[in-house]
Amino acid sequence: MRRIIAVLSLAAVLVASAVGVVAPAGGVVASAGGVAAPAGSVAASAETQLKDVSLPPISEKVLGNGLRVCVIETREVPLVALRLLVPAGSAADPAAAEGTAGLTARLLLKGAGGLGAEQISEAIENVGGWLEASAGRDFTIVAGDFLARDLELALEHLARAVTAPDFPEAELVRERSLVVAELARVKENPGALATREFLRHLLAGHPYGNPVDGYPGAVGSLTREDVAAFHRRYYVPRGSILAVVGDVDARKTLRLAEKLFGRWTGGADGAAAAPLEPLAFPGGRVVVIDQPDLTQSQIRIGNRAAAMNDPAYFELDVANNILGGGFTSRLMDEIRVNRGLTYGVRSMLGRYRAGGFFGVSTFTKHATLRETIDVALGEIERMRTEPVGEEELAGARRYLAGLFPFRIETNSDLARWMTDVAFYGLGREFVETYRTRVGAVDSGGVRAAARERFHSGDNLILVLTSYAETAAQLEGLGALEVIPIDALE
Repeated sequence: MRRIIAVLSLAAVLVASAVGVVAPAGGVVASAGGVAAPAGSVAASAETQLKDVSLPPISEKVLGNGLRVCVIETREVPLVALRLLVPAGSAADPAAAEGTAGLTARLLLKGAGGLGAEQISEAIENVGGWLEASAGRDFTIVAGDFLARDLELALEHLARAVTAPDFPEAELVRERSLVVAELARVKENPGALATREFLRHLLAGHPYGNPVDGYPGAVGSLTREDVAAFHRRYYVPRGSILAVVGDVDARKTLRLAEKLFGRWTGGADGAAAAPLEPLAFPGGRVVVIDQPDLTQSQIRIGNRAAAMNDPAYFELDVANNILGGGFTSRLMDEIRVNRGLTYGVRSMLGRYRAGGFFGVSTFTKHATLRETIDVALGEIERMRTEPVGEEELAGARRYLAGLFPFRIETNSDLARWMTDVAFYGLGREFVETYRTRVGAVDSGGVRAAARERFHSGDNLILVLTSYAETAAQLEGLGALEVIPIDALE
């Protein structure tokens, strides 16, 4: 089979640790770093009485070359999840070579240690496992699931891919062409294009502003040497983290990791992005991507905001959930339910090691573009200035606290948390105390966090629209820049 579906390896432990009913729900909980516990005592409300989760013991060793190896033994099912984090994300892409990290990741399993792409794929699929690599902004991940009995085979292929990729020329040409084709199609997807251009302008001057996969022109010019040089420089053991979770013996696994990764060399730490400096747009700024044949307008509103280590992490989680993080959010109620201006609207927090952003994303008919923008700005301002009622606050806390155990219930989930927590310097207490720390958030904390991190006046508004039909609606929102869609890559 192509993929082993990870079962609920920790579900019994985590659900048993909860008091009361925990309902599964959708949503996103991002990891964060360096977060101090909220001041004050925890309110004695129902949701704060849900017990924190308790993680199994973690066996850990830092190899002589700096690689950090973490192992958790779970015995529910004979499966094992692997996840290797390498601190080499798109933030390390060279100037004018955006997409290097992404293309490098795509090629890791296309030939390594003398084995070709088909040989690697067949060896993994023959044992019913899967192994994939992908780049993000802060790091690259190679992860997979296997039967526990195939742990050594899995780690061998993982080690080979990361430490000895061959980057065959034919595979590079093929993958490069696929990426360029995928990127070219972004202009055919209004939602994806609006988000890409929103981040490009909001985070301008910082590599976080570039899409992880790059731009068609930059990727199309990448050579094998470009990819190999990126790998030599940034794929290093120091700063990398290997997590193994499943039906394994921790001591044997640590010895196996030493055997397979101990000769991995590289003296420097992995890539680290420069801090994302605060940036405001006094009076507001409006960027219009003009596409005359559009029948709807895409809207993005936001500002630079919290990094992963923001001390108001939990307050921001609650504030974002109330504003636009779910189907019962204020933005959804006012823009979709009450006014019928759109089918979907949400607010979001993008949080990375060196900084992040806050944004609102929606779409509407051209005729209601200004009304939708004004309503969204009004809800952001209300979040910043008015106290949140106890019932609404309790619902958000209950939602986030109840959801959290379902985000760490499989071996793969737990491996992800282990690498992310280690990378961002959190410690296991972030996972174990998440629920009560969310439950301790009060109305004053929510309003203070929103006032500091959610802007309603000095932000960036990006609109993908037919400018000829909507120009008059955009007056008075801020300094205006119009970019024809044909001018974009």
